[in-house]
Amino acid sequence: MNFSESFKQALDSLKSNKLRSFLTMLGIVMGVFSIITIMALSSATESYMNAQFEKIGANTVSIGYKNMMVEKKHWLTLEDMDYVKKVAPEIKNIATYIQRSGSLRVGPETKDAVILGVSSQYKNFDLIEMTYGRFINDFDVSKRMKSVIVDESFVRKFYKDGQNIVGETITLKTSSGSSVNLKVIGVKSSGENMFEGIMESDMIPAIIYMPITTVQSLYNSERLDSISVSVVDKDQLRDIGKKIVNSLELKHGGEDLYLAQNSADIQKAIGDILDVVSSILLVIAIITLIVGGIGIVNILLVSVTERIREIGIRKALGAQKRDIVMQFITESIIMTGISGLMGILLGVLSGNIISYLISIPPVVDFKVITLAFLGSVALGLIFGVYPAKRAADLDPIESLRYE
Repeated sequence: MNFSESFKQALDSLKSNKLRSFLTMLGIVMGVFSIITIMALSSATESYMNAQFEKIGANTVSIGYKNMMVEKKHWLTLEDMDYVKKVAPEIKNIATYIQRSGSLRVGPETKDAVILGVSSQYKNFDLIEMTYGRFINDFDVSKRMKSVIVDESFVRKFYKDGQNIVGETITLKTSSGSSVNLKVIGVKSSGENMFEGIMESDMIPAIIYMPITTVQSLYNSERLDSISVSVVDKDQLRDIGKKIVNSLELKHGGEDLYLAQNSADIQKAIGDILDVVSSILLVIAIITLIVGGIGIVNILLVSVTERIREIGIRKALGAQKRDIVMQFITESIIMTGISGLMGILLGVLSGNIISYLISIPPVVDFKVITLAFLGSVALGLIFGVYPAKRAADLDPIESLRYE
């Protein structure tokens, strides 16, 4: 018997038990589907993350505290920013921020808010695009202007969608209970975000930007959360970070006070976390695939039992062991091969849909697709061997007597 005859007989056998064949194949479909989806999302997320770092610039260093409970005399302040510029003249940009909480009131409505007090160059360290107006500048910071930047989700919540509210006044109530009127000088773009509707919920606080000096005066605190610098040559990141840390510790009279985290290290750390998560999910998907393969073994063994008399007749008519083995292995490979194709199709489709929903460009890795298909075929070959051998070893005389 040649391969084409085995293929035809295998298809006829699968067609005669369509529902059983489909349910058997479902385990392989889900396994391949999971693998393709996980790998597609992992690749898409990694590509998106790298693209975002490229936009921000992979040449930044952030100086923060080793211990957040640091003494007041060791606090980073705005004076330290001027000091850093002097000790590291090779830096390109420098910025800082502090984060506080409060609530906003527009007319009779209120909403909790996360307040970011930022310096004028903060925009160079974050992906901030303005829809209307401008961002905070040096004048706002030096004069402690009572100005504020809001985002588009805030505008949609309290104003007509798409309205330019630059020049409008909103009231900020700080966590200490004091209130201040702020003038809107800009509206930040929210970009393409699947959580737009959620961000407008009362459960999610608004994020606003204010001059750092204004926030410091409102909350009566000079402490900075961190200082960020960017350099022209990213190969100097580590050296400049160490120099700034050593200089600041010398200025503040202490040791092991601060640490420097550069963007390359942060990018690598995030990438490592994504790899670990993807690996765990991949192991789960492979287990699903193996369980599906065990299901195929089980069904093929049932099929052998059901077709003992047929096998006996074929052997009596001259069929060799290899013919019987070929038939059952072909059935197994057809089931896993078709299952693999279905899983790949669903996985690619699912990956693209999820990427679209979370606004991440989809990434299709044809190498992964090829390996997934070949793996499913190999699975059919491996799990089809035992049932095929059992069928081939049946005694033709005993098989003909089987009822």
